[in-house]
Amino acid sequence: MKRTFALPGARPQYAPDRKFDIEHYRIEVDLDFETRSIRGSCTITLAPLARGERLVELDAVELDVSEIRLAGKSDTGPLKFTNDGKVLRVALNAPAELGRSFDLRVEYSATPRRGLYFVSPDEAYPNKARQAWTQGQDQDSRYWFPCFDKPHEKASSEVIATVPEGMFALSNGSQISDATRDGRRTQHWRLDTPHSCYLVTLAAGDLSRTAEKWRDVEVTYYVERGREDDCRRTLGRTPEMLELFSKKFGVPYPYEKYAQVFVSDFIFGGMENTTATTLTDTILLDERAHLDRSFDDLVAHELAHQWFGDLITCRDWGQGWLNEGFATYSEYLWREHAEGRDAADMERDAWRTFYMAEDSSRYRRSVATNLYHAPIDVFDHHLYDKGALILHMLRTYLGDELYWHAIGHYLRKHRGSSVETRDLARALEEATGRVLDWFFDQWVLEGAGHPELEVSYAWDAERSAASITVVQTQDTNDSTPVFRLPLAVRFRVAGEGDQDVRFELAEKRQTFFFPLSREPEQIIFDPGKPTLAQVKFEKPAPVWQAELADATAAIDRIDAARALGKIGSRRAIDALARALREDSFWGVRAAAADALGAARTSRARQALVDALPATEHPKARRGVVRALGSFRRDDDAATALIGVVENGDASYFVEAEACLALGRTRADRAPEVLRSALDRDSFMDVIRQHVYRGLAEARDETALGLLVEATSYGREPHGRRAALAAAAQLARGRTDGPAQQLREHAEELLRDPDFRVQGAAIEALGTIGDPASVPALRATIERELDGRLIRRSKEVIRDIAEGRSHNQQLATLRDEIDQMRTDATAMRERLDKLELALEQASESGKSGKDKDKDKDKKKKKKTEKKKDK
Repeated sequence: MKRTFALPGARPQYAPDRKFDIEHYRIEVDLDFETRSIRGSCTITLAPLARGERLVELDAVELDVSEIRLAGKSDTGPLKFTNDGKVLRVALNAPAELGRSFDLRVEYSATPRRGLYFVSPDEAYPNKARQAWTQGQDQDSRYWFPCFDKPHEKASSEVIATVPEGMFALSNGSQISDATRDGRRTQHWRLDTPHSCYLVTLAAGDLSRTAEKWRDVEVTYYVERGREDDCRRTLGRTPEMLELFSKKFGVPYPYEKYAQVFVSDFIFGGMENTTATTLTDTILLDERAHLDRSFDDLVAHELAHQWFGDLITCRDWGQGWLNEGFATYSEYLWREHAEGRDAADMERDAWRTFYMAEDSSRYRRSVATNLYHAPIDVFDHHLYDKGALILHMLRTYLGDELYWHAIGHYLRKHRGSSVETRDLARALEEATGRVLDWFFDQWVLEGAGHPELEVSYAWDAERSAASITVVQTQDTNDSTPVFRLPLAVRFRVAGEGDQDVRFELAEKRQTFFFPLSREPEQIIFDPGKPTLAQVKFEKPAPVWQAELADATAAIDRIDAARALGKIGSRRAIDALARALREDSFWGVRAAAADALGAARTSRARQALVDALPATEHPKARRGVVRALGSFRRDDDAATALIGVVENGDASYFVEAEACLALGRTRADRAPEVLRSALDRDSFMDVIRQHVYRGLAEARDETALGLLVEATSYGREPHGRRAALAAAAQLARGRTDGPAQQLREHAEELLRDPDFRVQGAAIEALGTIGDPASVPALRATIERELDGRLIRRSKEVIRDIAEGRSHNQQLATLRDEIDQMRTDATAMRERLDKLELALEQASESGKSGKDKDKDKDKKKKKKTEKKKDK
């Protein structure tokens, strides 16, 4: 049974009433880096939406408000107010006059715990940049200025920030002024386009500026001095993205500038503040990392939000897929444009994997839901990845021309407003004539989960027709329906090429007949895999081999590779080895490598070892070394991996993957060789991360102390988190002294200064599964910090209480399953050898019979000659 998304105590959340329309925020803030505090004033322009309103309520969390008054000519002195630390209630001296706006000026100070963050060097990290930055999503702007902190309220804004001389302060819109006085620098920014207050931004630091133009729009990049080359490597394709999205979306980029700023210790990958995106500086690519890594997906995602999220905004966070689904799908659009459809389809396949893992292991929910504790709860793989997959299905159903015409209409119709799913559905209907309520009901609003399909094929020679039977096997209930699915099947008939036939599945079981001139060589169900579904399609091995060899879409060749890896026969291995050597797309070559790893036969291992030095594309080479890790206690696989670890690789990521794979082989030399790689610095500490994981996979219990040491404050943050996860894996199910010490250490890290290390500590405690950690997890919840930490702590507590944590029994079961796979592989190899021997014997027998026939013919000829004589 699937877990439910809503945790105990969750209640439906609705957008709150708007008694006043907020027209403008003027935020003046002075940043004190020594005390990590601010002094500010916020002048809010409001207009009443009903007669007689005398009470203004604003979100203001932990703001120390000193005075509130009406600004300008209407100033009648200080106003009475109450402030409970969460909501600021201001009593007007007289009822607000309908149709007339007024300015309310709030003087305050704060030492924000959220919303606005200070970053400074310390003894452990002496080279860290000195910066301050804000992060308003989902509702944290209230921690640094008083506001109506909900997405359906939009206002223009201006930020006047005072920082130490030598710093630069960036905000939304255009710069109005820049002045320095008495060692303090004040910069004034203004955006006249209304936007939600979670999108108001401030980022300050010693920043270098790079500028270029796209059409008439200024495009700027801000980064810590000395990282300019890395910045250009990471962001250099932004103007091309602006051009692509402006054309695709049917609405040109809607603002006067687009800035991107890199900051340290950012708590997300990026944030789409209107006209000024904030990005984590961990994605700045050095030259070696740039060889086979880009963050174009993140850059494209945040840029696309300027349309989907900023220009039009979800009405409430339960409808957040309208922001995040479109932004995530824009990653696909960019990759499709820059690298081709095959690469884009691989990215989409990864989204499918992420979503299905969440659906199977955490919870199942409808994409649009208002049942949650905090809005951040819904920012998950359902919102991002499933949301994007839904849009791809919609695009496939409508076709490109209709789809993009409709999206342009949707953007133009709702420009500047807040939307919900029904607004998208109505706009699509207006633009295309298609009534899509059924689609949005089953995929977004009411339905949850996805179809699970069993497909079978048969050929009717008398009728010269192919039949496809499709059965929906998912458990159906109030939330998971029998799906209505527009589908296609692709037949390849010799000499006739691909034939795509469309049909619609609407029942639990249906059979479809397709007349063909002859039996097809390929039968590809859902070609290109646009449908979000789990599909089980049993086909003869020769058909899979034919599809791996030359199916039109790479994603279908990848599907064939996975199927052949499960079959694992000698011919399947040979087909995979050929694809690994010869396929035109690196993604298929990597998938063939993975499939060879899944087969685990000596023939498969030899194919991988032979391919390793000849595989030029680093992403395909990464697949080869990853697959070699599947061969447990295999000297040849381990030797090949040791060569990569000891000699290094041009790619950080291949070298790192080899470290993890070596650990997975559990070769005797693995721990020693892995330790030798611990001194290698790399992008995001990726090599050490994989060394730590490799030591855990090798079951090197002597590494526990080393891993705990690697979590120390002052070490590289990515490595710290990986070391903690690896240590927890080694301690899983153990109750001895070292395991208990690790649990206590992880509990201490729940208060680490690094937010992401806190998250890693929660995951580590979940892995260890000791009920003794529950009080520490409850204390994390009570501190009311980031909502992601709160929700995950609740889930881990629930898992521990239900005995669902990873324990030693589970680890033992995995080992037993692994041994069963090894035994099955050995049996399959013996059968392959027997089959080969029988084939050779058969050939030998045929050859012998042919020789006997020749002898008989010769004897007959001699006899005939004698008779003639």
